[in-house]
Amino acid sequence: MPAPTRRSALAAALMAPLLGRAGMAWATPAQAPLKPHTLDDLLRAPVVRDAAISPDGRQLAVLRERGGDEHRTAIVMISRLDDLEATPAPVSLGDYEVEQVEWASNDRLLIWVAVREDDKGRPTGVWVSGVLIPMPVRRVISVGVDGRDPIVLFADQKAMLRRAFDAARIVDLMHDDERLVLMQTWDAFRGAFSLYKVDVYSGRAEVVERGPPTTDFWLTQRGVPMLRMDSNRRGTVVSVFARAPGETEWKLIRRSRRDELKKLPDFDVVGATPEPGVFLVSMRDEGEDTKAIRTFDIKTLSFGPVVGDRPAHDMESAVIDENLKLVATSSRADRLDYQFADPNLAAHYKAVNGALKNVANVRLYDISLDHQRLLLKATGPQEPGAFHLYDRDTKRLHLIATTRPWLEPARLARMETFRIRTRDGAELTAYLSVPAGAPDGRPVPMVVLPHGGPEIRDYYDYDLMTQALAARGWLVLQPNFRGSGGYGKAFADAGRRRWGDLMQADVEDAVAEMVALGLADPGRIAICGASYGGYAALQGAVRRPDLYKAVVAIAGVSDLLEMLKDEREDGLDSPSYRYWVRTVGDPNVDAGALRAASPRLQAAHIAAPVLLLHGSDDQVVQPRQSKMMQAALVAAGKPVEFAELPDAGHANWSPETWKLVLTRAGDFIAKSFG
Repeated sequence: MPAPTRRSALAAALMAPLLGRAGMAWATPAQAPLKPHTLDDLLRAPVVRDAAISPDGRQLAVLRERGGDEHRTAIVMISRLDDLEATPAPVSLGDYEVEQVEWASNDRLLIWVAVREDDKGRPTGVWVSGVLIPMPVRRVISVGVDGRDPIVLFADQKAMLRRAFDAARIVDLMHDDERLVLMQTWDAFRGAFSLYKVDVYSGRAEVVERGPPTTDFWLTQRGVPMLRMDSNRRGTVVSVFARAPGETEWKLIRRSRRDELKKLPDFDVVGATPEPGVFLVSMRDEGEDTKAIRTFDIKTLSFGPVVGDRPAHDMESAVIDENLKLVATSSRADRLDYQFADPNLAAHYKAVNGALKNVANVRLYDISLDHQRLLLKATGPQEPGAFHLYDRDTKRLHLIATTRPWLEPARLARMETFRIRTRDGAELTAYLSVPAGAPDGRPVPMVVLPHGGPEIRDYYDYDLMTQALAARGWLVLQPNFRGSGGYGKAFADAGRRRWGDLMQADVEDAVAEMVALGLADPGRIAICGASYGGYAALQGAVRRPDLYKAVVAIAGVSDLLEMLKDEREDGLDSPSYRYWVRTVGDPNVDAGALRAASPRLQAAHIAAPVLLLHGSDDQVVQPRQSKMMQAALVAAGKPVEFAELPDAGHANWSPETWKLVLTRAGDFIAKSFG
């Protein structure tokens, strides 16, 4: 396809200023009406897409869109960080759907764009059996900070651009060379990914590495590929290859299961270090309960000292500056927290949290090389996203932009944190979202929303599905039952082979606590979940037909034996299949327990009406799981509805799919509540 620059010219234009004055933007209930937002409000795309600090720490770029699809204009607003009160300089990009902004150098910007029509106005996509499946084309535009000399990266690779839907994967910004970035794109002729060095001033690309057809991506250090991740056909097992400095051949160093968050649970690389061949990884050492962040030398295959850990919670990631210097490591109890390499920075971060009322997750989004200026992104139950700039010298916090300014905090559901004591004495965390305008002192209908995974977890944060259900006037309960991730090995292990009983009992105990406290109406409780959460919804209805008035299972498992049969496609010795046998049960030993814990085989016990939703292209949980459940419920004479989500996978849904899911689920539950 022709380069996107044919569709619109990139030129500077006078636009209204984006930056507000210094201060906070937290509304109080008295300042805003208590009518919840509509689903269209919640689904509306953010107007502010991204922000970044320049390498020299003197400029700030904020990427935003104005107008709708018919009259859209993308703009980058450039501000001087020593004068945030001044009107920012706009760089107009034209009619683009924009995603991300980065600095290639102090005078050159990189803008990620998505194009849904070619230069003749025809929709982009893939033809399958004579039907066009719409698919956006992703590109990176390089443009001067003054709006001049725009160029599409890979501009000299016309044949490749005609075939590549995604030519926007930058692997390494290569800050040691301001002219070049390292990019990855699909080579249609070879059926594999290749790495290219791309000139950000000319767009010209040069191949530096070709991967085999199984390669997903590379991890680099100062522009040099040192780790390569290859996966099997289903993407469930990853083979990690290493090539240390001075070596010429790739060597296999481990094979690992890839979880629902696309991470490697036992060995997740979170960043590079300044030391050649040494990376930071999140992993759990033998005999330890929680994951810590350690160094890992790919030449000796040895782990070094711990650089970040936290008792009772897994370490998640690391923040590294452009010189590969470690800034902080992160974890979450309920909200996001950091351990800073510089203790003085920790005091500033605590002050920022205090200024934001300690009700948001304050993410360290970008940082100047001298670590004096911090770009922060705050999210929370009543904050869908706001960028702030903090100056350590002046100790001032500037509100830069809110991503969805039409969403008023007081009209969003607030979230409360509960510690639940289970029937056998264990302690769980559960989050209860309370809709705007909920009556005080009177029980409210409630939707239980068990998370997927199951070895992931919910957090105190903004969540689209939670807000959409709460906007209907319902409480939303999110329990982190045993078997959830993030709380350490022992907590996750407590759920192994307990899908049908203990993990369900934990959900029931959280529900009972909300009823006992007089918060939830015991006569109007529904359960809704996706993936493992869909399974938990179905199995919950099997165990407690008296408790739930409606059941919504999205991409849920209904037959554990059939699920294990699908997972066995990876091979009996694969890390993925071994994990599921350890987690769910061994079909050769535990067949009876697996049948008892399979909702499809227990459909006669379900009393509540059931809604089944499943993506037609789901490769994680096969759509036949929902179709089998539908057939079992029909055979048992139970009320059931089924809808296939066209062209949808297991996750990463389009706004159109999200609207379909949330509308169908909400209407179904509302009808059952009466």
